[in-house]
Amino acid sequence: MIFFMLLIPAILAQDDLSNCPSNLIRNSALIAHNGNCYEFVTNHNFDWQHANDDCASKGGHLVVVRSSTDNLFLMSSLRSLNFQGDVVWIGLSDQKVEGTWEWPTGEPVTYTNWAPGQPGYLAITEDCVIMKYSDGGHWHDYSCFNFLFTHHNYPWICEYKQEHFQQKTTTTTLPDRERPATTEEGVYLTPGGSATIIG
Repeated sequence: MIFFMLLIPAILAQDDLSNCPSNLIRNSALIAHNGNCYEFVTNHNFDWQHANDDCASKGGHLVVVRSSTDNLFLMSSLRSLNFQGDVVWIGLSDQKVEGTWEWPTGEPVTYTNWAPGQPGYLAITEDCVIMKYSDGGHWHDYSCFNFLFTHHNYPWICEYKQEHFQQKTTTTTLPDRERPATTEEGVYLTPGGSATIIG
């Protein structure tokens, strides 16, 4: 009987800490997810600039939140770490041009999760963004620096690229007589009438 190999890339990626940069400390605050490693620095409190510099010194940047799924992942991770604080710094800021929000990577801002009324009315002095744990992960703009009698020292989340990230591939062997038909959309139709979406 003739067999053939059907390669099906899975959605899930190889998310283990061995793919995180080697200079990062392996502990419960380091989580690998979807091609990135996230370091939850919840045991220190500093202003946005200090937090950003800390991430950069280790080869990363303050976290980029690209989708609602990312936002939920960060909130879920904070919950699993028994986070006792209220807010964490993320990478979004409009320090260069007022009202033009940017990520530290330079990638476009395609998703936001502002709380109602945010960005706030003190826009000229509130140029950096926190994710508020007690507000369901909504974002608020705060001052990036401490000055006069105001202090904005909070924990933060760093993001790093996984070093050897690869998409998982699943191999399934079917008898030649059960070889599925293929459509242009990448859907494989099996003789029993079921369909598998590829990619």
